[in-house]
Amino acid sequence: MAMRAVLLVCLILLVLSAFTAFSDGPGHVETQPEFYFTRLMYTDTRGRGPRPGQAAPSTDFEHGHGLGDQLSWFLGAWMTDTWDADYQFMWGVQRLTNARMHMKPHPMRIMDPDLFKYPYVYAVEVGQMELKQEEAERLREYLLRGGFWHCDDFWGLRQWGQFARQVKKIFPEREIVEIPLTHEIFHTFYDIDQVLQPPNDGLGRYYTYSGGRTRTWEQPDDRDPHVRGVFDDKGRLMILITYNADLGDAWEWMDDPDYPAKFTGYAYRLGMNAIIYAMTH
Repeated sequence: MAMRAVLLVCLILLVLSAFTAFSDGPGHVETQPEFYFTRLMYTDTRGRGPRPGQAAPSTDFEHGHGLGDQLSWFLGAWMTDTWDADYQFMWGVQRLTNARMHMKPHPMRIMDPDLFKYPYVYAVEVGQMELKQEEAERLREYLLRGGFWHCDDFWGLRQWGQFARQVKKIFPEREIVEIPLTHEIFHTFYDIDQVLQPPNDGLGRYYTYSGGRTRTWEQPDDRDPHVRGVFDDKGRLMILITYNADLGDAWEWMDDPDYPAKFTGYAYRLGMNAIIYAMTH
């Protein structure tokens, strides 16, 4: 037990080191990226999250699946699926669109002044998010000035309630609404005519093994997937909410033959639509 604890501490210290360059891999881009996949760092309901003066956790993309999920227990829910989901998604976007992607981890604190340089931010497990008032005000400013926030991977009514309270801190005057399939977020690059429910990797494997007969939902009190949003006064989508769905795991496990391809395809299509929408609105 003692040896395992020492190894885990060493692993955490490694991830807390500065960025390491990603090299000699598919999709490597060295200069002038057109897009950064910016992962939002936040403090969760257990008090886990970035600390003042703490270096941004990062590592080489090619560490293998599952490390981010283990580290999220110590460093915060925002780290779930790092960095495999980020890399796999960026590599796929670059391959399918020829856009020049920043092929390194790009986490960012809400209060970082550089936040306004990036039109798109992604946050995972937002049903565990707990915003301070200054963070809510910063996100409000970011979104009203043209920013786009994709919130993903949270399940059930308890997590929905927690997330909805955070949105009210940001926009007390605005409502979260269902986004109809006719909205352009479903058609900016790919046409999407159905909302699917990408499951976590474990449920995804069971779904494959059962021939599609097992569940993909995580919480029995609210089982259906939803794509919801918050709009500004001109009708621009500011917050994209993929509730009761795990696009991050679908990206992360896209090369695993046991994860259902139909959910990976859906997650990629909706994710790419979101990026293009964010960069053109």
